[in-house]
Amino acid sequence: MSRIIRWFLEGLAVLVPILITIYLFSKGISLVADLLTQTLGPILIRELPIHGRWQLVSISLLLMIGVTVLAGAITHVWLGRHIVRLVDQLLTHIPLVKLVYSAIKDGVNAFIGDRREFDRPVLVSMGDIQVPGFVTRSSADDFGLEGHVAVYFPMAFSIAGRVVLVPADKIRQLDKSSAEVMSFLVSGGVTSGKQS
Repeated sequence: MSRIIRWFLEGLAVLVPILITIYLFSKGISLVADLLTQTLGPILIRELPIHGRWQLVSISLLLMIGVTVLAGAITHVWLGRHIVRLVDQLLTHIPLVKLVYSAIKDGVNAFIGDRREFDRPVLVSMGDIQVPGFVTRSSADDFGLEGHVAVYFPMAFSIAGRVVLVPADKIRQLDKSSAEVMSFLVSGGVTSGKQS
């Protein structure tokens, strides 16, 4: 009987991460599919001989990927850069919209943009405790804290985190990649922190 329980627990350890990942991705895909079906669906159904929701979703998804690639390509042309800059200036001058847009833009740029922010993993000494995080700003002078840096501490099992301004002499650079440290932190410390 104990062998069956052990196998059951080992089965859970294998299946739960797989099933949660599949569930989260399928929910994300469904959300995108619903959005695309509602926005592009009526136009595509009118213009193309589409039979079935998944044909519609597939075509919509391919169109969105194409539009995204095209948007990225346009930013490499002078006129495209100028238009993006104008839209950026417009959105950053509307109260409330500025808060949402700036936060989303900075968050996206921190991971995939030109200004990658999570590329300096460190350990922060807090008494006898060492806390891993990422330096996101080399100076906190604008807060009146000379000699301090901004360190982001991701939360385990979450996309949330906390930014703490700490004295620069309390941090130590880690000899690990950002991906290894982020994986270690987001998993609650259960991953080895080594890339396989």
